Amino acid sequence: MSRLSHIAAAVALLAATTLSGVARADNQDVIDYRQHIMKTLGEQAQSLAMVLQGKAPAENVAIHAQLLAVTAATVEKAFVAKVPGGEAKADVWAKWDDFSKKAKETAAAAADLAKVAQSGGVEAAKAKMAAPGLGCKGCHDTYREQKK
Repeated sequence: MSRLSHIAAAVALLAATTLSGVARADNQDVIDYRQHIMKTLGEQAQSLAMVLQGKAPAENVAIHAQLLAVTAATVEKAFVAKVPGGEAKADVWAKWDDFSKKAKETAAAAADLAKVAQSGGVEAAKAKMAAPGLGCKGCHDTYREQKK
C-alpha cells in the first residue's frame, strides 16, 4: 500500500469515527434538550401550584403562568427530531398525531391560563387550572417511561 493510500485510509477512518461520534452527540443533545423542556414545564407547574395554594407570593401568578405557557409552546418541537431515548416511549413517534394534538392542546390551555392569570390573578387562575389539557397525566401515562 502506498503512503497516499495509508493517509487516505487513516483520514477515512478518522472521518467515520468522528462523524459517528457527532451523530451520537447530536442525538444526546436532542434528548437533553427535550428533557430540559419537560423538566422546566414540571417545575413551572409546581411553582404555579405553590402560588395557587398560598405557599408562594400571589403577585408571581402571572409570571409563572406565562413561563408555563412559553415552555408548553416548545414541547411539540422538542420531539420532532424523532430521537428515541430519555424517558420518551417509542409511542411518541408511533402515535405522533395523538401526541402532537395533546402537545398543542396543552400549549393552548397554558396560554389561556396565562391570559386569565394576568387579568384575574390567583382566583381566576385556580378556576382555570382544572381546564382540560393542563394535566401531565394524560400524556405521561401513554408517552413517558416510568421512572425507576
